[in-house]
Amino acid sequence: MRTRTVFLLQFVLIAGSFGAAAPASAIATDARVPLAQVAASLTHLEPQHTLDYSRDDFKLWIVANGDRCDTRSELLQEQSAVPVTYTVVGGCTVKTGQWTSWYDGATWTNASDVDIDHMVPLKEAWISGAYAWTATQRMEYANDLSFPGALQVVTDNVNQAKGDRDPATWMPPLPSADCQYLTDWVLIKYHWNLAVDSAEQSALTTDLAGDCGATLVSQPTRENTPTPTGGGAILAPTGVDRYSGADRYATAVAISQQYPSGVPVAYIATGTNYPDALSAAPAAAFEGGPLLLTPPNALPANVAQELDRLEPTKIVIVGGTAAVSLNVEAQLASHAATVVRYAGADRFATSQTINRDVFANGASAAFIATGLNFPDALSASAVAGTRAAPVVLVNGASSTLDSGTQALLTQLGTTSVTIAGGTGVVSSSIENDLRSTGGITSVIRYGGSDRYGTSLQINAASYTTAPTAYFATGTGFADALAGAALAARDHAPLYVVPGSCVSQGLIDLLQTQGTTHRVLLGGESVVGAGVGTLTPCATPGTAPGTSIPPNPGDSKNCTDFATWQSAQAWFNTYYPYYGDVARLDADHDRIACESLPGAP
Repeated sequence: MRTRTVFLLQFVLIAGSFGAAAPASAIATDARVPLAQVAASLTHLEPQHTLDYSRDDFKLWIVANGDRCDTRSELLQEQSAVPVTYTVVGGCTVKTGQWTSWYDGATWTNASDVDIDHMVPLKEAWISGAYAWTATQRMEYANDLSFPGALQVVTDNVNQAKGDRDPATWMPPLPSADCQYLTDWVLIKYHWNLAVDSAEQSALTTDLAGDCGATLVSQPTRENTPTPTGGGAILAPTGVDRYSGADRYATAVAISQQYPSGVPVAYIATGTNYPDALSAAPAAAFEGGPLLLTPPNALPANVAQELDRLEPTKIVIVGGTAAVSLNVEAQLASHAATVVRYAGADRFATSQTINRDVFANGASAAFIATGLNFPDALSASAVAGTRAAPVVLVNGASSTLDSGTQALLTQLGTTSVTIAGGTGVVSSSIENDLRSTGGITSVIRYGGSDRYGTSLQINAASYTTAPTAYFATGTGFADALAGAALAARDHAPLYVVPGSCVSQGLIDLLQTQGTTHRVLLGGESVVGAGVGTLTPCATPGTAPGTSIPPNPGDSKNCTDFATWQSAQAWFNTYYPYYGDVARLDADHDRIACESLPGAP
């Protein structure tokens, strides 16, 4: 040890002497190796994405079974030397027991005197690799009851003194606990594929040079988390990338190809309309998989090939059989062992079904967006997916919050709600009903003068830094739908933008957030090169002439796809000058025309 003389017995130490034995999936039993050897095999990497860290990135204290006891309560029961007392009012709360904090040797009988310590703190996990994990992986890490030593009941002020420090700057107050602490630290980092930085590596090398380092341990298996490389899923090379294909289905495949094979899930939604799928992007991000699109009646060959490459354990179909037919479902059955479908009587019921199942362990935060249009929900989806939160669709024009949404939020234990969009898209009456819904203590609204302003507000409030940002058209749903799941995985914002320019406000925000890598979703006909070069949109009112030229799609009969293309080009030209006047006109044409054969 660096500063202590500690006398240790030579013994075989298996992952930690505190807590229950780990399952076979966590601890390998075929060989025992010196602890110092395991420590030397850890990836060496300096801290990554330190400014991106938020405690909200790790969903804490889930209820994993039907007893209403969350992770904290389960651990207090498991590590108490005597039977605990607890109350059950909406959830189980442990009151008394007997816990010995092995960091300092103190014994406590009141639960209020102890904390649950993550052996490798959440911020330390984030900067040493968890920044590149899925929201589900971070949730599993934060609530890991299966791996010995991962979570420990300790004296509260000792835990607070430790904070987010590693062995280079903190060791337990009780000298005899040093070897146990170092053992658990090394094995947990190895198991979760987390890196060590230079100072930490130096400290471990020094501390494990003696008897503790020679102690034989069973080397754990490794979780299927990305190996930290300094890039990971967030930081990409500086510049501009474009993920696009010949149509919306090929673009979704190009986006999906950013995922490795062996994903836990792949979501499938119709590419001809948006309502059923708007809640799917954050759900896909939460479960760690991409979102692909299909026509209602036949699975495209390139989508089938991508599923073969992904090798998902499960496929989730979003929407009823009118959106994704039984024929497509039968085709999907050959691409995964499990195929499930989330569907409801309407778009709102489908949203509730998805979120009730995917977020069954609870969601303290949730986003509310209108289901009558797509841009606000898509801007919220990337943020929600990053935060392991659902996007719940409502009829934004209604004067009341529907009972199904109220029941869902109560069931999920939601305490904080963010409304995406102004009062013109989600009424003030719905906001008032949310404020009076039991359990909700915070309601925040982000709403700009239009969809682009709302997108800007949501992302400005949600990210302090963003090395990478995604951009999709605000006049079509398909590319942003697939892209939102990827942006959430990458802890990156997704902005909806008009045509081939961006607002000066967005340019300023990207500079503030340190964005150096821009990803454009879709071809140049929908997201022009001007977005990649950050070409500012013209100041409103400076367009030639004094009135908006007629929209080529004003007949709204959509007799052919060329009509829709003309209307789209008209919108891209005139939106920067005339804002919502142009948007509302173009929306009529888009809604009527988007399902035409050949639509992107």
